[in-house]
Amino acid sequence: MRRILPVLALLLTLFGCAPHKEVHSLDDLRDGRIGVLTGLAHRQDLQEAFPDATFMNFEDLPLMCMALQGQRIDALVCLEPGLEELLKGNPGFMELPGLSIRDSVCVAFRMEDADLADAFDDFLEEIRADGRMEQLQANWFGPGAPRSFYHPHIKTGTPLRVGIEVGQSGLTVMEDEEETGFEPELMRRFADHLERPVRFIEMTGTGMIPALASGRVDALVDAITPTYERGQSVRFSRPYYSCDLHLVVLNPDYVPEVKRQTLGEVLRTNLIDEGRYMLILKGLWYTLVIMFCSVLLGTLLGALLCWMLLGRSKALKKFAHGYCELIEGIPIVVLLLFMFYVVFAAAPVAAVVVAIVTYSLHFAAGACESFHNGIESVPRGQFEGGLALGFTQLDTLRYVMLPQATRQILLLFKGKSVALIENTAIVGFIAIQDLTKVTDIIRTQTYNSLIPLVVVGVLYFLLARLIGWTIDKLGDYLLKK
Repeated sequence: MRRILPVLALLLTLFGCAPHKEVHSLDDLRDGRIGVLTGLAHRQDLQEAFPDATFMNFEDLPLMCMALQGQRIDALVCLEPGLEELLKGNPGFMELPGLSIRDSVCVAFRMEDADLADAFDDFLEEIRADGRMEQLQANWFGPGAPRSFYHPHIKTGTPLRVGIEVGQSGLTVMEDEEETGFEPELMRRFADHLERPVRFIEMTGTGMIPALASGRVDALVDAITPTYERGQSVRFSRPYYSCDLHLVVLNPDYVPEVKRQTLGEVLRTNLIDEGRYMLILKGLWYTLVIMFCSVLLGTLLGALLCWMLLGRSKALKKFAHGYCELIEGIPIVVLLLFMFYVVFAAAPVAAVVVAIVTYSLHFAAGACESFHNGIESVPRGQFEGGLALGFTQLDTLRYVMLPQATRQILLLFKGKSVALIENTAIVGFIAIQDLTKVTDIIRTQTYNSLIPLVVVGVLYFLLARLIGWTIDKLGDYLLKK
């Protein structure tokens, strides 16, 4: 033990988090730790301003806020529209003045959609000339802004599909299960200008460009900064909004107010207000549909693959073995993105269907392994004995091998099923509002991560227990027969 302690101390020194320091000016951040969103385009400007700083990437703003509260970073970077709500939701934060980086944001279109991009530029020029842009900004920005919802006039026709991400910039928020804010209103007005309805598709930032390139959306609006590199892949509109980047740090003079909330108040704020529990129920429904359909279809396909492995055809054996090796060797998130953005890119297939197909294919490999290993655990002589008694190969498998292999099969099958439930947590990458995705939405609204994550964690735990209990009961029933 005496030898281990110095080694542990050395490891903590080398790899542990740097101590937090109070930040009073930009000079204090020269060698500090600064949190930025993954897709931030002004990283080079920030690195020039803080050449010795360490930049840490985060997928969303609430996670950056948690890191700043936990003193794992010394500052975070956000856009001006999100600053007011961020400071309001985190009274221990303050703006650090002096950062002079200007940002302009545009709508992204496909390269071949020049007419649509030109139509947006004409619309933008029109609403700036007649004062509607000024009214739109006054509706959403500044203290006391009314933030009234704009109701589109066009209800029928080919929808304008707009990829959007909630809560990352302050330009888009979610209220009553509907996207609202400056960007959604701008695109609703543009759709009215085109005499088309609009349909927003919620997605993550990393999936936006593939979704646009594959034709799943017609436009992207997510405070996207035009750069030369991005301009090689998409066509940008003229900037529809310009604002400054801001640094947010912990207020060294802030004394937290001692105010204890009851559990009921905390739950009401995070789950009841604005119908947030409905988002969780909606996410639970999507998770259940994907899980049960994938288990059912994957089991059937896995049984077919297992039959191939046990058959006499060498070609079918090689195919089944190669399939299982290939599928289990690819991370499920890579397979999901490949199916959504490549295989089904041009097909008018709902994202939920793509997820079910993907998870069914992935689960089939695990189910095949469960069936095959379970059957292989039964001595080969049992199979030969069944054939000697006059049973066909299929009847021998059904009446002799499977009854003895059931316990081993169900044990392996249970583990694969529980793993499938856990793997469904990534379907938000293809714009499905499952349990994990709705947690992200709630966190962007409340800047509270504890309650939504605990609730969703409990739901996943209960789902895993439910399917495990169901498989155990099924095993008890089959073994008694």
